[in-house]
Amino acid sequence: MRRILIAAAVALLPVASFAQDAVFDSYDALYKRMVDLTSSRNIAKLMIEFGGSDEMTQQQLDSLEARVRQIYPNDFQTVQRVRVQEFENGWRQEMFAFYTGVDYLYTYLLIHDRGDRVAAVNFKFNSAFDKVNEAF
Repeated sequence: MRRILIAAAVALLPVASFAQDAVFDSYDALYKRMVDLTSSRNIAKLMIEFGGSDEMTQQQLDSLEARVRQIYPNDFQTVQRVRVQEFENGWRQEMFAFYTGVDYLYTYLLIHDRGDRVAAVNFKFNSAFDKVNEAF
């Protein structure tokens, strides 16, 4: 029952999907930052750093983070890459599962390796696997 409530509550959260690129020095830097912010449930900063600052007000970001922290009361202990799809010219998409016990949060990244920098072009998260997996 709790999982259904979690899925329903997070499904109501705005799914992040941004046009503005979040650019990093390397894939490792992008990955580390995404993992650090998501694992600690620092959702407001995650949204800002991955391009969401122009999509939501600070109050909306704070509210979103509070809801995520209420649904997921503990930091995520494990992250695993669930799915990867390589494209041409440095493009790829990846899906990750963050979890503690039986509480799962899924993230999606569309990434472009520009050679000298790596951009997170699109970012989403949701507690429902299907909502994130359908991006593939």
